[in-house]
Amino acid sequence: MEKDKTIYVHESNTLWSDNGEVYLECDNGTIVFNADTLFNDIATLAALSLKERKKQENEILELLTKIKE
Repeated sequence: MEKDKTIYVHESNTLWSDNGEVYLECDNGTIVFNADTLFNDIATLAALSLKERKKQENEILELLTKIKE
């Protein structure tokens, strides 16, 4: 059975770059990105993040509305 290669990042501890790579260190290890690839993916990453944040915001507002009732 192949080991699960998914790394969950709750918070990043350190970010740095060197030799054309960007490093993201978290509690579960370090993720290394090719800087060019990461740069090309920034717009998509931002759009996906904003979409999820909006869903969370709507859920919170819905809960707050129920409290006021």
